[in-house]
Amino acid sequence: MSVVLDQAGNSSGSPSWLQALQQARSEWRANTRLRWGVWAILAIFWLWLALLAQDHATAWRGEADEARAELQRLRPLQSGGAIWTQRAEDARKHLEAARSMLWSGSSQGLVEAALQDTLRAWAEKSGLPVRELAIMGAGEQKKAGSQPAVRARLVVDINNRLALMGLLAELGRSPKLMLVDSLRLRPLAQPARAELEVRVLFQAEERKP
Repeated sequence: MSVVLDQAGNSSGSPSWLQALQQARSEWRANTRLRWGVWAILAIFWLWLALLAQDHATAWRGEADEARAELQRLRPLQSGGAIWTQRAEDARKHLEAARSMLWSGSSQGLVEAALQDTLRAWAEKSGLPVRELAIMGAGEQKKAGSQPAVRARLVVDINNRLALMGLLAELGRSPKLMLVDSLRLRPLAQPARAELEVRVLFQAEERKP
């Protein structure tokens, strides 16, 4: 008898979820405040999504502006690449030309000997007897960062002023840089003399292993 009653109850009743749905629908239709509250929540959620999308769009726009500004900054360098390459090549040539004017040798002693030989040969070529030829300041310490230099003192007898001009012309035409730091004429000496202090810059040659 209990079985019959259970079957009768199941056949006449409705599922619980369907009843809950019908009840919620009834409350939705009858309760105005509920409808306004749900619509307000949806409106707030939609507004939050719109603001979030706007923030992302602003961030992307800022990144795009930065990338565009960086591109504009690099564009002159890209378009002027040939100019900078040419300037670098010119600077390299000037540096090589300056280095070619330096005296070179495996040691400072060899540079000193070469300088003395050159001065003696040019003086004799110009017709000036060499009275004195010596290296100056052999023990001096060069300043930090300065180019090594060798200085020589040359004293010649002046038997002809044109001969002295010829010696100075030889110094000026030298393919290696030779600087005349001082020139003193001693016309009252017997015989008349000229004292020159000559300075050259040198670089030590790298020794191959």
